[in-house]
Amino acid sequence: VRRLVRDWAPLVWLAPGERFLPLGVTEFLDNVQSDQYYLRTRIDVESLLQNRSSFLYGRRPAGTVPVYALVKNCISKDTRLRTARNNTPMLKAFEERNAFTLLQDPFLTQRPTNSINDLRAQIISREQMRQAATVPRFEKVREENGCQKVHFHVTYWMFYPFSEGKTICVLDLGFFGSWPIPTIAGMCIGTLKEYGSHIGDWEHMSLYFKDNEYPLAMYVSAHDVGAFYQYDPRNGTFVYERQETRKGLFQKPTFPEKVYTAGDSHPILFSARGSHGLWTAPGKHKFVRVPRLYDESGFGTAWPTWKRLELLLEEDNEPLPGWMTFKGKWGNPSSNCHPLARLGFNICEFVDGPTGIPMKKFNFRC
Repeated sequence: VRRLVRDWAPLVWLAPGERFLPLGVTEFLDNVQSDQYYLRTRIDVESLLQNRSSFLYGRRPAGTVPVYALVKNCISKDTRLRTARNNTPMLKAFEERNAFTLLQDPFLTQRPTNSINDLRAQIISREQMRQAATVPRFEKVREENGCQKVHFHVTYWMFYPFSEGKTICVLDLGFFGSWPIPTIAGMCIGTLKEYGSHIGDWEHMSLYFKDNEYPLAMYVSAHDVGAFYQYDPRNGTFVYERQETRKGLFQKPTFPEKVYTAGDSHPILFSARGSHGLWTAPGKHKFVRVPRLYDESGFGTAWPTWKRLELLLEEDNEPLPGWMTFKGKWGNPSSNCHPLARLGFNICEFVDGPTGIPMKKFNFRC
């Protein structure tokens, strides 16, 4: 599983002119302070943005910034136990070859045995203990035909310390605040104002594996929408299947029909400039219809995510990093908001930071 997670990790192209680069979670946490609900910057945001060496601008990612691969094993404990029981006949040859050695083992000599059945039971028990100590957490299930199969899904999480909002044309209506208006022939007759920036930014894509050395499906997330793709092993591409809108009424972008791979396995994705939404092709992407909001992506800086992967194993007894327990917002509270924000409209110069990985749902089910 570890090999498949590494071999199919995406190649992400950061956009040309990208100012706000990725960052590791540990370095981000060194620069914020937490309460129950938010991870707040220790220094005010305006001062941090004026300092181009501040942590908000991240680091060049290739080989230095980790990508967090959250793996969910779909093989039940019962299946693993049943597989182990089915493999016990293979121990007979082991018994015959190693009976004398095991008789000399202190573990056995401390327990006198009066019958060959007791000895056989101890041999089997000891070998099962040895296998349990060395078997990987995500073992491949061996089917009756002898082929090794896998069944899991993995989500690759990328973290950015700052997400840049969108600049839109607005008309100042005094007490009623600024309202977005369309541009005329590309000209703004009002003023240009930036909305929607926030501290902390989690972006992700997911792969689903079952019974093969290649994924069956891929999910790519951009803002509050995402696209599902099926993998076509004949030509090594991912083919568009459908999309979903997780939140909002006006988000319905167009996704390309095919996603290509690098090195025959790494899906090629594109991170939008400033907002970091993941797209499956370079270019200009309209993702909100009212007001019209666009993402721009292209071939800027290559980020081969497999060069530094940190696996987060979603298992009952597998320890996870301490930051995975935080269920609040990964950034400051919203500020500089439109008067309509009092009525529930999320129109702010700086919006709340996002929730972390534990609060996100999986894109695939076992």
